[in-house]
Amino acid sequence: MNNKILILLFTMISVIGKAQNSNENVLYIVDSIPIIEEPKEGFGTLSEKEIDRVEVLKNKEAIESTKFKNVDGIIYVFTKAYSKRSDSIKAIPSTKLMTKKNGSWYLDESQEPYTGPFIDYYLNGKIQGQGYLDKGKLKGSRLLYHLNGEVSDKINYRNGISNGLEQRFYEDGTLMQEGNFKNGNESGVWKMFHPNGQLKQTSTFINGKMDGESISYYSTGEIKGKNAYENGVYQKDKVNDKLFELYNESQELYRKVDYKGAIKKLNQALELESNWAEGYFARGTMKLNDFQFDEAIKDFNKTLEIEPYFTNAYGNRAFAYMRKYELGDSRELSDVNGIKVMASKEVEIPDNDLEKICSDLNKAIELGDNNSMVIEAMEKYCQL
Repeated sequence: MNNKILILLFTMISVIGKAQNSNENVLYIVDSIPIIEEPKEGFGTLSEKEIDRVEVLKNKEAIESTKFKNVDGIIYVFTKAYSKRSDSIKAIPSTKLMTKKNGSWYLDESQEPYTGPFIDYYLNGKIQGQGYLDKGKLKGSRLLYHLNGEVSDKINYRNGISNGLEQRFYEDGTLMQEGNFKNGNESGVWKMFHPNGQLKQTSTFINGKMDGESISYYSTGEIKGKNAYENGVYQKDKVNDKLFELYNESQELYRKVDYKGAIKKLNQALELESNWAEGYFARGTMKLNDFQFDEAIKDFNKTLEIEPYFTNAYGNRAFAYMRKYELGDSRELSDVNGIKVMASKEVEIPDNDLEKICSDLNKAIELGDNNSMVIEAMEKYCQL
C-alpha cells in the first residue's frame, strides 16, 4: 500500500472534515470498499444525502487488527443504498476487492481463482455491474449500469473472452449499438442507433476487421455517407477524400485564426456535398468566431435540419444568439493578427430570442453537452 493514501474529497466533507489533519494518513472505506486511489471518471460521486452513517476509527489497537496497519485513521462511510441491501447480496463480492493475476480474478489472500457471482457498485452505492466468474474468468452474461439504474451494456463471455451478442444502451434504455463477437473479434453486421431509435450506422466485420460497405445515416433516416473496406483497409473514394481534405485544410486555417480562409475551404466542400451536417456546423462555428452571428445561426439551423441530434450545434446556436446581443454593436478594443477583442456589454435580450437560447441550451444538456460554458449560460440567462 502507498505510504501516503490519497484522501478522497467528498461533497459531504463538512460531515467528517474535522476527523483528521492534513498530515495524517487516513483511509476511507465506502461500503466495505477501500478508496485508495481517486475514483476514475464514471465511478460516480457521493453526496451527503446518499450517506446513511459515518464511523471514524482512530484507536491504534483497533486499526492494527485490520489489514490496513500503516494508517492513522479509518473513516467508514455507509451509503443508504448499502444499508438497504440484504445480507445475501452484501455477501456477494466485488471485483474492487479482488486482484487480477495472469488474466484471472482472485479474492484477496486466496490462492485459487474466484468462482461465483460478483456485483460492483458506484461510489454512491448504486449498482455498477454484475456477472459471473468461472475460475477467475468472465462467463455468461455481464451487465453494466448507468448511474440512473438503466442497463448500459450487455456483454456475453466465454472463458474471459467476448463471445456472442453485445448490446449498448442510452441512459433512457434506447438501444445504442449491437453486434456479435466471435472469440473476442467483431463478427458479422454491427448496427449503431441514434437516440430516437433511427439507424445510425451499419458495418460488416470479418475476424474483427471491417470488410464491405459501411453506411452511416442521419437521425432523419437519410443516408449520410458510405465507405468501403476490404480486410480492414479503407478503399478510397475521390469525392469523400476531397471533402475531408478541404475540411482538414479549413481546420488548419482555423487554428491559425484565419477564419475567412477556413470558411472559403468549407464553402468549396459544401459545393461538393450540400447535405453535410458536419460541414455546416464547422462553418457556423468559424462564422461565430468571426462575429458573423446571423450567418452562423443560418449554418447551425442547416446543421440541425439535416441532423436534429447534432448535440454541439444547439449550444453553438445559443451562443450565436447571445453574442449577437452582447457583442453585436460593441466597440473593438484591439485587432492583432486577426484576433479581435471586443468590449462586451450587459444587454436585455428580447423574449423571443431568449426563449430560443434557453431551448437550445436545454436541448444541448439533454443530449449530453455538459460543457461548463453551457451550464454557466443556463444559470445566467435561464430559470433553472
